[in-house]
Formats: sequence, C-alpha cells, structure tokens
Amino acid sequence: MKRRPWRRLHVRAALAAAPLLLALGAGMYALLQHYSAQTALEAGQRMNLGLAPYVLDHQAPGLIGPDGRPDRARMKALGEHVMMINPAVEVYLLDAGGRVLAHAIEDTDDPVPASMQVDLAPVHRLLDGTPHGALRLPVLGTDPRNADEPNTFSAAPLPGRGAAAGYLYIVLNGRAAQRIAASLANSDALRAMAIGTAAATVLAGVVLLLAWSRLTRPLRALTDELEAFRGQADAPRHAPAGDEIGVLRAAVHAMQQRIAQQFRHLEEADRQRRELVSSISHDLRTPLSAVQGYVETVLLRGDTFDGATRAQHLRTALRHVELLGRRIADLFELSKLDAGRVEPRLEVFCLAELLQDVVQNYRLAAQQRGVHVGLAAGSHGQARVRADIALIERVLQNLIDNALRCTPRGGSVVLAIENRGDCMQISVSDTGRGIAREHLPHLFERYRRAADADADGGTSSGLGLAIVKRILDLHGSAVRVQSEARRGTRVEFLLPQVA
Repeated sequence: MKRRPWRRLHVRAALAAAPLLLALGAGMYALLQHYSAQTALEAGQRMNLGLAPYVLDHQAPGLIGPDGRPDRARMKALGEHVMMINPAVEVYLLDAGGRVLAHAIEDTDDPVPASMQVDLAPVHRLLDGTPHGALRLPVLGTDPRNADEPNTFSAAPLPGRGAAAGYLYIVLNGRAAQRIAASLANSDALRAMAIGTAAATVLAGVVLLLAWSRLTRPLRALTDELEAFRGQADAPRHAPAGDEIGVLRAAVHAMQQRIAQQFRHLEEADRQRRELVSSISHDLRTPLSAVQGYVETVLLRGDTFDGATRAQHLRTALRHVELLGRRIADLFELSKLDAGRVEPRLEVFCLAELLQDVVQNYRLAAQQRGVHVGLAAGSHGQARVRADIALIERVLQNLIDNALRCTPRGGSVVLAIENRGDCMQISVSDTGRGIAREHLPHLFERYRRAADADADGGTSSGLGLAIVKRILDLHGSAVRVQSEARRGTRVEFLLPQVA
C-alpha cells in the first residue's frame, strides 16, 4: 500500500520548514526596508552635512540680538530662501540651551509647539565629530515637529562672546519629505523588493525540498522494500506506518517480535526434539529387546523346546518385528508430511463406500478384542466429497486404531457421516475410558498420549494422531476432539462436499 506523497519524510520536513522560511523571508524584507531607509538617511545627511555652516557663513551676524531675541524677519527670509531651494528641509533657530526661538514654517495644520526643546547632545556629537571625519552617520536628533521620531539634521553654532549664542538647526528630512515617502510606500521599487524576497523564499524552499528528496532517496528505497516485505509476510495486518522513520520503527518492532517468537519456537522445537529422541529410543528399543530375547532363547535352548513352544517364541518375536516395522513406517510417514513432500491428490469419491470398506477391514480385529465396529444409522447415503482418498483412509485407520486401543471389551466404535451444508462431517466415536481434560490440548503432538487412555498395554507410539492432524492440515480441515472421563471420545473433521 503506497503512502500519500505528503507523508514522505522530505515532504513533511519541507512543510515543517515552510513557516521558518516564511518568517525568514518576512525578516529579510523587514531588514531590507530598515537598512534601505537607514542608508537613505545616511546618504542624505552626508550630502547635507555642511548645509547649516554654509547658510550661516553667507548670513550677516545678528540672527539673535544682544537681548537674546531672534530677528524674526531675517529668520523668515532665510528659511523661505533655503526651503525654496530644498523643500525637504526645515530651518530652526535655537538658543544656547536648545530651545526653539524661531522658524520659517507656516504650516498651520501641523504647527511647531511653542518653546520646543531640542536635545543638544546629538548636536554636539555631530559638531565635534565633523572636523575629524570619523563620525558614524546617521546621527539622529530631535525633530521639533515630532519629538517621538528622531531625524537627521545639520547644525552650526552662532558666534557669540565666549560660547555659542545659539544654533542654526536644519532638519534634513522634514514633514514634506516624510509625506512624499509615505505616498511612495506602494511604489514599484518596494513591490519589486517584496516580489524578489518572496521569490527568493520560494526558491529556497524548492531547493531545500529537492536537496532533502535527494538525501532521503536511499532511505525511501529501503522503507519501500521493508513495506513490500511486510506486506508479503503479514498482509492482513499490514498498514502504512507514516513516513520513512515510522516504517523503520515499525519494521524494527516487528522484527523484534518475530525474533522473540522464533526463539520461542526454537526452544520448543529443541524440547520436542529431545522428547522425540527419547521416545523413539524407547519405542524402538522395546520391540528390539523383545525380538533379541526370544531369538536368543530359541538359539540357546531350542533343543530343549518342543515344536509348539518354539513356534510360540517365534510368533512373539515376529509380532514385535511387525510392531517395530509399524513404528518405523509411522516415523517415515510423519517425516514426509512434516517436510512437505506429500501433496494430496484430490478426487471425488463416495465417502460412505470408503467408510464401509474401512469398517469391513477392522471387523475381524475388533471381534478379537470384543469390540463392535460399525457405521451409524443414516451414514450409508451417497455422500460425495473431494479429497485424497488414500490419505483420508489413513486418517480413518489411525482414528480407529486409537479408538480400539482405548475401548475395553464390550464397547463399541462408531463411524458417522453428517451433512453440514457445503461440507460433510466425519466422526469416529468410542465408548472407551475417555481422555482427561488436561491432555486434550496436547493430544495431536508427537509422542503425546494420555497414559490412562491406552488400554492395550502401551503399544501405541503416539504418532497416529500427529499424522491425522498433518493430513487434515493438507486438506485445509481442522480436527476436533470431544471427550469425557468414562464416557468415551469423539473425533470429528470436515471435508468439502460435491453436489
């Protein structure tokens, strides 16, 4: 299952970085505006730094009289002359303390406050630094018409006795220039700067996305392979786990669980292997010892035996040889089933006929044990199923063998067929001693048999029911067991019915 593109790691990283890029672009735009304004102020002040000294040098003395009062007529004429040449400036006359004495501004909408005080510290810094050329511009001073916003200026001291009698103070970026600058806030230059900043931000985002995409390409390839592997190995529970990091985290977690499960399986397999070796050794050693004992007895003491005794010893040895052969055959058959070397050959056959043949084959052996074997009423119909007839016959044989061993004399073993819609249910029931509840979960494991369920002296190898389960697994069928102590056992399974 493919992940959505926006869940890819490089796309999510780019989306996460988008607000940072936007903030960076906005910061760059604000810095450009600020420093362009600062550059304009510095350039304007540097160009007009000598304006006030120049104007004052071309004026006759007496702008401030001996009584400390300004010559307003001369000041008005001077201001009109200067402001006519450069409308952006505003001319003020300050006393020695920085108080505005006169000006040449006739803007009634925005008058100059009376007795406005100008901070002289920037004025002194400008005048002291100008001759040496080491002054860092712009130097901002008080704007009499807007005391909250410092402005660039040019200043020159008025000559007096001992100290300056006052100052000629020229604001370089006056109210007229500020209004023009405000009207140009949406100019093409500013729009071009904004568009350039936005384009640079978008380009940086695209470059970042491409770089991340290239850098995370091996990671994406690895996570796609992991997703494909997980989808094949565990398709029903497979679901997208987010970006590549999420997929890797889920894969590592699944791998940890799988390794832990495999370790448990290995431990269980090793335990079963040890039990299997022990059980095989016991089951093979017992008949071999019996055969060896009877044969040695016949060889050593054969001359003293009559014909009947010798024949009895040989028949007993032969019976143990046959038992040994069955053990070996069961082991060989189970090993083929476990190794997957047995493929069922499916064909359609009459189930009732197979059950009748199997019952007929066991009738004599059952009579010798004093046990009745037969088909239940209603199980003689033409029930047709699709399965491997030889393997199903082997299943029935093992179940009947197990039932006969567990059923005492006078009991019965009954085979039945019941219609379950698309399937036919086959059951083998006995009236034996039953199986304890705690043994039922392990009934179909190798060499696991209930000791109290074996009534024939321990001749069962415990492999018959394991073979039954493997064969039914090949047919896709499950085997179920119902048993109660002293009330018998019922084993049943399903086969697909053919109309």
